Amino acid sequence: MKQKYTITIADVQMNVVTDESPEAVESLVGLVDRKMREILGPNGACPKSEAALLCALDYCSERIKSQRKVKALETKLAFTETAMEEMETENENLRRELEELKMMIAK
Repeated sequence: MKQKYTITIADVQMNVVTDESPEAVESLVGLVDRKMREILGPNGACPKSEAALLCALDYCSERIKSQRKVKALETKLAFTETAMEEMETENENLRRELEELKMMIAK
């Protein structure tokens, strides 16, 4: 259920409506506020609008990097699953062969 929150980021107050929990909103606001303050620096060297854009660019950059890592891991997982299936098939073939050899020895 959507809730309305009044948040403050870099001394800018605004209202947001979201399905997120209060804890999630607080966590996100804290993260963005810290990043904005880091970009603004101790003396507010750049305008808040520029800091917000830099914050967004940083977020997008990190997201793209994360998506690439996920894609690489998915590819690696698919390869590993295929290799595992091949090993399971080979293992089953070897078990059958072993059973056949045992039967031949027992005769």
